[in-house]
Amino acid sequence: MAGIFVSYRQADAKAWAISLRDDLAAVFGADQVFLDKDTLQAGNWREQIQRQLGRSKVVLVVIGPRWLTIVDEQNRPRIQLTDDVHRQEIALALSQSGLTVIPVLVDEAQMPRAEQLPPELQKLTDQQARKIGDTQVRRKADLAVLVKDIQSVGGVQPRVPAVRSEQPGSTGRPARTNWLRLNMATVGSAFALMLLAGIYSYIANVPLSAPELFFLLLVFYATVLAVRRLWLKFVRRRN
Repeated sequence: MAGIFVSYRQADAKAWAISLRDDLAAVFGADQVFLDKDTLQAGNWREQIQRQLGRSKVVLVVIGPRWLTIVDEQNRPRIQLTDDVHRQEIALALSQSGLTVIPVLVDEAQMPRAEQLPPELQKLTDQQARKIGDTQVRRKADLAVLVKDIQSVGGVQPRVPAVRSEQPGSTGRPARTNWLRLNMATVGSAFALMLLAGIYSYIANVPLSAPELFFLLLVFYATVLAVRRLWLKFVRRRN
C-alpha cells in the first residue's frame, strides 16, 4: 500500500513528477509512492486511482507554470472540466478528512488563487505549499523539508536512514565499523589463500617456512585489497 500519492498533469509537470517519485522512493521505498505511469494495472484505471487515494496518507499535487492554463481540444481550461482526471483526484483528496494534501510548486510556478479554481478545488489554496528548486543545493534542501512534512503529517517513515555528515565531537563509530568490517574480510580472504598455498606446498613436499608464509600473507592481502577496490570502481561506474 503506497502512502504517498503523486498527482500531476502530464502536459505541465510530468518530468518533475517522475523525478519527485524517484527521490521519495529512495527515502521511503518504491512501494510507498504511487505514480500512475508505473503503478496502474490492467482494468479500470479510474477505480484504481480512487482506491489508491483511499489508501494513501499524503497527496502531493505537483503544480507547474502551465497548471491553470492547459486546455483541451476545444480550447477549454482542463482544470474547469468536471470530467478532468487531475481535477477529480484533487477534489477527492480534499474531501477526505484523514488525507493531507500538499501542493508542490515546481519550475518557479506560483500558487493559484481561490477564485481561479472550481469550487471543489478552492480548499487547495488553504494548504501549505512547498517548492522544489531547480538547482542541486536548493533542490536538496527543499526535498528535505518535504520529507519531514510527509513524516510528520502522514506518518510515513523512511526506509533508508538519512546520511549524516560527521559533526564536531562525533565519534565516527559507523565509519570505523565499516572500515574494520572490510579489512577483516580482506584479511580473512588473504589468510585462506595463504593456508591453501601452505597445504599445496606441503603436499608437493616443498614446505614453506614461517617467514615465507608471512610474506605470502602480505602478498595475498595486497592482491585481495586491490581486487576489491577495482570491483567497487566497476560497480560505481556501472550504476
